[in-house]
Amino acid sequence: MARYSDELIEEIISKNDIVDVVSQYVTLKRSGKYLFGLCPFHKEKSPSFSVSPNKGIFYCFGCGVGGNSIHFISKIENLSYKESIEMLAEKSGIDLPTIEGEADNKLLKLKSRVYEINQL
Repeated sequence: MARYSDELIEEIISKNDIVDVVSQYVTLKRSGKYLFGLCPFHKEKSPSFSVSPNKGIFYCFGCGVGGNSIHFISKIENLSYKESIEMLAEKSGIDLPTIEGEADNKLLKLKSRVYEINQL
């Protein structure tokens, strides 16, 4: 069970601009400092889906879905958070650590043991 550091996640987010990521799925039009488009997560006739390039987030005022580029990919591609991180890292050429740490192995063994105890 590989865990990614907060610094690595921040690097992935910074290299995957929210506007570029969302623009692959939604047609966006500038209105002031924000960009608006039709929400890809629900049917609508008027744009309620906004993207804030300065903050690096999106939000739909219609259905309440929001987040950063990782959350957007997770929702639109129906991927887990980890899979979304891996997809965006690959897209931006960031190498993810593949070696699991000793602490991760111990935690995995402990969780497995707790599950066994609970089953008994």
